[in-house]
Amino acid sequence: MELKISHTIKQQIARNFSRAAATYNQTAILQQEVGSRLLERLDLIKIDPKIILDMGSGTGFHAEALAKRYPTADILQLDIAKGMIDFSKESLPSAKQHYVCADGDYCPLKNHSIDFVFSNCALQWFFDPQFVLAEMRRILKPGGLLLFSTYGPDTLKELRDSYAAFDAGDFVNTFLDMHDIGDLCLHADYSDPVMDMETLTLTYKDVITLLKDLKFMGSQTIHGAKPRGLATEGRFARLQKAYELHLTSSLILPATFEIIYGHAWIPLESPLHRADNNGNIYIPIEHIQYLK
Repeated sequence: MELKISHTIKQQIARNFSRAAATYNQTAILQQEVGSRLLERLDLIKIDPKIILDMGSGTGFHAEALAKRYPTADILQLDIAKGMIDFSKESLPSAKQHYVCADGDYCPLKNHSIDFVFSNCALQWFFDPQFVLAEMRRILKPGGLLLFSTYGPDTLKELRDSYAAFDAGDFVNTFLDMHDIGDLCLHADYSDPVMDMETLTLTYKDVITLLKDLKFMGSQTIHGAKPRGLATEGRFARLQKAYELHLTSSLILPATFEIIYGHAWIPLESPLHRADNNGNIYIPIEHIQYLK
């Protein structure tokens, strides 16, 4: 039953983002800014990837930036939303860009086939972050790099609090803490995971503008529950009144986004110590020294 529900919600996510494709670049200012800050981290990381995977590539906005940074690399854009992939194909035609419409939870790529996975503001859309981290670990080559950004638990806290003031339902996604994500990376056998966090605040003149922004960005899907929405004027009025408790001194409404950045490496395999899929380590007998 859980798999059926998950599949249904994934289809909803794909539809939402497909519908948002045409307007996404005009409205996803936050995602573009976060992606730019994520790319800046590559200034301090020395890699020369031949094959890059942009996991949750959207409209290809950052795939284009990756191509400029690594002009000889082939870039695979992978997204669950066909509308996003189609938009990118039309707007970013290139022999070095390749397009895959697929569910990143079950990545249709070979083991150890990717040098570098870049994922901006996408990890939160997966139902089991540990599973998708394991998938990315599977497809990355030894010595490969995972670089990602995602949302932390304080994201949209004002909207969450405002809904909670009059309804106990789940209307805003909940997000993992930075330390939990770091632990998941270690559990998935990544090496040297590094996490940091910052808070960005967008401002809105009213609640309806915020909700429209979230809709145009495709971000209205709630994991695990189907919200009833604002079907009546009364419900919307209650939301608006509750959100106004967060008004700033400039009489604008803030929307907080906690941004988590992370990167981790795939350990280089030692020719003397190799592990199988069950984690069993094999050491050639001729390399075992006996104590006298």
